[in-house]
Amino acid sequence: MLTLSVLLEEDTSDFVFDITDHGVVGYHEDHEEQLTSLLEYGIQNSGGLIVRQFTPMTYEMKCSDGKVISFPYKLIYAIFLGNSEYFVLSKEETEDVCCTDSRSGTKLKKEDGVIYRSLEAPSPRMLAL
Repeated sequence: MLTLSVLLEEDTSDFVFDITDHGVVGYHEDHEEQLTSLLEYGIQNSGGLIVRQFTPMTYEMKCSDGKVISFPYKLIYAIFLGNSEYFVLSKEETEDVCCTDSRSGTKLKKEDGVIYRSLEAPSPRMLAL
């Protein structure tokens, strides 16, 4: 399963869509069309796409009550959208974007269980909208 977060202008909230292993977008029949529209808007204007992929690998954390819980490791990729183009961010750029508060520029603590990666650039045909 993948989770896509579409980030647009500062005054809008993030849009989050899950995509199943079979390519089903979201839980409502309109979600695929909505995702396509948001990506078109982001590419024509400005925005970002964060891809979160859950892995079968897990790590454990101890809660304050002593209970140990397992969580999946997550692979994170980032793509800049804008000026009628898209740019895949490097591993370092992805980590920087994900660990910086967009409003203040303050560095944030790296999330546990996250592995930042650079996504191999898809062919333009794959992103044709």
